[in-house]
Amino acid sequence: MNDVDKLIDINKKKGLPRKYKFNQFVRWFTLILASAAIAYSIWMVVNKIDAESSTFHKIAPFVIMFLALNSVLKNLFTMNVIVFSEDGISFHYLGKRKVLLQWKDLQKMEFSNDKHRQIILKYSLNGEENAFSFSISFPNMLEIVNSIAEMCPDLQYDDFMTKVVISSEEREKFNKQRKEQQDETQS
Repeated sequence: MNDVDKLIDINKKKGLPRKYKFNQFVRWFTLILASAAIAYSIWMVVNKIDAESSTFHKIAPFVIMFLALNSVLKNLFTMNVIVFSEDGISFHYLGKRKVLLQWKDLQKMEFSNDKHRQIILKYSLNGEENAFSFSISFPNMLEIVNSIAEMCPDLQYDDFMTKVVISSEEREKFNKQRKEQQDETQS
């Protein structure tokens, strides 16, 4: 019951604007380490590889370069920060422009259980239907989803999201139970 209490009226409790961040130490350490691996691999190819080098020594730097480049690109183009404000929600990245969605434009929140598990926010912009998706692996996802639901009371949900998001009826029921418990402890 205590976990539900943390999610009810979360925007009032934690205030706005509010940020959720991916661990910055891990993100930057990975970027620096992967960049160093790429630089070392290039140095190995240019200075240490010659015609007499073994096949392993000729191939290994390129494999290391590929894996390190994959890590750099993944860290640059995955979501880094989510910011809640009075006007909307913004999604920030290190390697591309932020995405700002206004609360009034949001229409539906869905869960996609495809290859990459994602939450899809469907919204209307200038009369045109659009969709924005983000990974569920971001920290504090239950708080984020319930904060979106709280800021957009008319938002529609798919079956899965209906089970995850705390509805207004559940919120009222919980608040009633909490009030009854407080009354019992006072008597």
